Amino acid sequence: MLKWFKTRFSQKPKPSRNLEVVEIDQRAQELVTLGDKMFTTEDYKGAMEAYESALQIDGHSAEAWHRRGRVLFNEEKIEEALACYVRSIELNPKNPDTWCGLGEGILAFIKADKEPLFIREHRVEIISEAQDAFAKALKLGGDLPKARVGRDSCRSMLKQDNFKLAKPPQFSFHSGGILERGKREAVSPFLKPGDYRRKNLPILSDD
Repeated sequence: MLKWFKTRFSQKPKPSRNLEVVEIDQRAQELVTLGDKMFTTEDYKGAMEAYESALQIDGHSAEAWHRRGRVLFNEEKIEEALACYVRSIELNPKNPDTWCGLGEGILAFIKADKEPLFIREHRVEIISEAQDAFAKALKLGGDLPKARVGRDSCRSMLKQDNFKLAKPPQFSFHSGGILERGKREAVSPFLKPGDYRRKNLPILSDD
């Protein structure tokens, strides 16, 4: 199906400059939709190919970055998934599902314990940042069961450790160096010269 999709659009005549921008967005969006259908049928390889094809067309598609992160998370490639979620939030900070995915990814990173020294040193800050991500998801999306469960889990972990909530601006999990490998492998191949990248996630206003 993915091959058919690519063939279908490759045969279209080249439009004018303004129409080309619209056409690129449409092609990327249709690839994301195709990937979603594959994901629901558990064709994760096909879904990944569709999302990556969308990003090759439009590297600024926040939806494609979010969906790619979801597939990587499903494959337990946590650091790469987190890098994709971060990139998606840079492009669209108002998607509650992406914030929830970020929170889940951070908690999965703690559970995997691949960086025990880093986790031990920054445990409170990491949990606090996950809790903040879940809180943003709930603020943006209302009653999201996964976000509510994740936030409560973070509260329980902090209470168990007898720690107060640390303010995430004092520490940034994703920009602290731990995700650099994930960024190189998952994000950099889809970036073009001049692409805008932030080291820190945008602050969500109270408006």
